[in-house]
Amino acid sequence: MAVASLPPSPPIISTAPVASQRGSFFRLNKLDVAYAREMLLPMSLGVIVLILVLAGNFVYWAINSVVNQGMSLAPILKLFFYAAPGFAVLGIPVGVILGVCLVLNRAVRDNEILALRAGGASIPRIIAPFLFMALLASVLNWVMVEKVAPKTNALANKATARLMGESAAPFIDSDRYFHAGPYYFYVGTVENGVMHNVMIYQRDASRYSAYVPSTFPIVYIAASAYQNPKNKGQWILKNVVTHNYESNGSQLTQGRSPEVRINVEQQVATLFGEQKDISALTGNEITDRISALEKTGSDSGQLNKAKVAYWHHFALPGACFVMALCAAPLALRFARHGSFAGLVAAFLLAFLWQGFDGWFNALGVAGYVSPFIAASATNILFLLIGAALLVRER
Repeated sequence: MAVASLPPSPPIISTAPVASQRGSFFRLNKLDVAYAREMLLPMSLGVIVLILVLAGNFVYWAINSVVNQGMSLAPILKLFFYAAPGFAVLGIPVGVILGVCLVLNRAVRDNEILALRAGGASIPRIIAPFLFMALLASVLNWVMVEKVAPKTNALANKATARLMGESAAPFIDSDRYFHAGPYYFYVGTVENGVMHNVMIYQRDASRYSAYVPSTFPIVYIAASAYQNPKNKGQWILKNVVTHNYESNGSQLTQGRSPEVRINVEQQVATLFGEQKDISALTGNEITDRISALEKTGSDSGQLNKAKVAYWHHFALPGACFVMALCAAPLALRFARHGSFAGLVAAFLLAFLWQGFDGWFNALGVAGYVSPFIAASATNILFLLIGAALLVRER
């Protein structure tokens, strides 16, 4: 009796990203989408964590201002949200590192990478979706650096100036020197909005006060000072000793008074004046500032700082791709050492990148290297390291 032959089995279609199987290195497959989707959560967490780390001093100041100085929480929260995009531009590259390291670490431990290699996939093809996500992050970071962060930083500066105008005392730390307009201040301690052991140096007194008909300074030494609750921007000094000086520097008069009032609202606001900080400028605005500094013959430090900031506008977004290129081969190599290997590699890379970037920027501002080299040297260095690691891992 003839036995009927079984029908041939249908061919097994693999979803592995194998170039020869699909016919194209760049053709999308399900694993690419899965890896890209899996990166989103650790990338987002990395950005949020770094924002909180960079905003650590701000968070401490905000808590102190609300609890001890009696400030309203709403304007402080608004100021934090204005400042957050400026922190995020540094957090996006760190998020990319974290996403690449954690996802590849998991894929290696679950033997996914081993299966892909057995199916003929090359290392460059396996990490292609990670590099693609890094490119998208670079584009997003450029938009943040050029379009979003300058506007939000400008709003943060204005919000800070507004808060300074409403209440100067909460912005003052203990044992600090600062100046505002014609006044130079030293505050020993600050407790519940009251400043103790206050010394105020008023320069060029004739321009601002009729108290002494000379251009030489007045020095106020007060046991305590606080803001006038009925006239914000005015400070009330208690138990004040006032010193006036002659042209030869010797003391002219000395007087004691139980109370002296000085108006500092306009001057304190100049601490956060209307001129934009370099972080609140777009690339074109930085170019205009560089031209203005060159025409006015400003010192080389300010000029170099502006030039380094200009080139940093382009270098910082590129760090996303460079960091991914370094992180991928490291994650593949050390994933077998444990689940924390990805975290260690991510934080180590972020630390090294920040350190090298800070050093090169300092060299650029000091004039030891050109501003372009100062801004791009870290990316170039890590790009070469990443390429070497990738070639070795193949």
